[in-house]
Amino acid sequence: MTDLRGWGLPEQHLALDAVVAFVDGELSPTAHERASAHIQRCGFCAFEAYTQQQARAAVRTASTPTAPASLLDRLGAIPQEVELPSAPDGLAITEDGQFVAVQRTDKPAFGAGPVLGSSRPLGSTGWFNGRRARQGAGVVVSGMLLGALAFTTPESEAPPAPAAPQKAGAVFATTP
Repeated sequence: MTDLRGWGLPEQHLALDAVVAFVDGELSPTAHERASAHIQRCGFCAFEAYTQQQARAAVRTASTPTAPASLLDRLGAIPQEVELPSAPDGLAITEDGQFVAVQRTDKPAFGAGPVLGSSRPLGSTGWFNGRRARQGAGVVVSGMLLGALAFTTPESEAPPAPAAPQKAGAVFATTP
């Protein structure tokens, strides 16, 4: 299935896109030579190229599909007969057919808010300013202290380290 090339690397089959491009004559001259040489050696890729040639020939000789006249008439009548939805909010169509933005008078324009720096500072109201914030901060600090206490032990209470065995060696079992 794979041949070893000059550098000892296996040669792989052509990708389907490469086979299609080869059959359609869309490869560069160098790529066409390499694909042609591969197809001469590889039966699988030669079969892929043959089936692609057959499919190409069938498509080229097929007649152009046609739609029934009644379907074309119904599709052509859509602009006159079908009720289209209204225009989206804030958009309108001019007499020459262009979309334009409509500015609403009941809402302020973009950028008409308060002057930068005149509003209340961030965090001065809401969740972070009240009793719940202080309780949450107390819980965080308590958790940090308990965590620090859990990981530190006095020297006298520390368990002695196990002594290393004198003759340590690995034993591996083998199975027949």
